[in-house]
Amino acid sequence: MILEIDIGNTRMKWRCLREGVVRGRGSVVEGEYEEWVALIEKEYRPRLIRLACVTNKDSLEWVRELARRWRCELRVAQTSIAVGAVRCGYDEPSSMGVDRWLAIIAAYHQFKCACVVVDAGSAITVDLVRGDGRHIGGYIVPGFGMMQKALFQGTSKVSVVLDKSTGIAPGGSTQEAVSHGCLLMIKTMVDSAAKDLACTEPLVQIVVTGGDADSLVGVLGGKVEHVPELVMDGLNIAVP
Repeated sequence: MILEIDIGNTRMKWRCLREGVVRGRGSVVEGEYEEWVALIEKEYRPRLIRLACVTNKDSLEWVRELARRWRCELRVAQTSIAVGAVRCGYDEPSSMGVDRWLAIIAAYHQFKCACVVVDAGSAITVDLVRGDGRHIGGYIVPGFGMMQKALFQGTSKVSVVLDKSTGIAPGGSTQEAVSHGCLLMIKTMVDSAAKDLACTEPLVQIVVTGGDADSLVGVLGGKVEHVPELVMDGLNIAVP
C-alpha cells in the first residue's frame, strides 16, 4: 500500500493506493489526527509514504515519526529545476511551494498542452505553463475566505456571514456584493492569464484544484477542468 499525503495550511489530504488503484481517501483537520492514524494502521498500513508539506517542520517530523513507527519508506517531494519536460520558472526553485510545483507537473502531464493551473485554497495561486512544459511564473493572492475576512475586519458596516458563492452578477445584498465581487476578481485574473497564454499557444487548458474550486469552475471561460487531487497526482510523478 502507498500512502500519499498533502499537508496544506488548513487541512491534510490523503489517499491510499494499491497497484495504482485508490483504495481510500479523505481529508483531516487538526484534532482528528489520532483517529486518522488509527484508521491507517487498521485499514491501509503503508509500505511507502509520499509527502507534500508546505507547513512547518513539526508536520514533517510528525510524518517521519509515523514512517519509523510503520517501518516504511518516506519520500518527501521538493521543488526542483525540472521534472521531465516541465521546467520551473523561478530563479530559485526551492522558494516555490512544493504544492504549486506538484500541481504544475500533474496538470502538464495530464493535458500535455499550455496550462493555467489554479489552486483555490487558503491562498489562491495561478501558474502559467507553456506548451513545451516551461513554467513562466504565476500569481499569489488571498483565498476567498481571507479576502472576505479582511474586508469585514477593515470596515465597521460590512458584517455578514462568510459565503461560498457561485455567482458573479451584481449583488442584491451586502453578502452577495462581497462574495460575488471576490469571485469576479479571481475569475478576471484567471481569464486574463489564459488570454495572455493564448497569444502564443494554440491550445490553453485551465486546470483548477483546491477547496474552493467548485465556486470558481462554473464562472471561468475557456477550457476548464476540475482535478480535485492534482497535488497528489503530482506526487505520483515527482516521487514515483
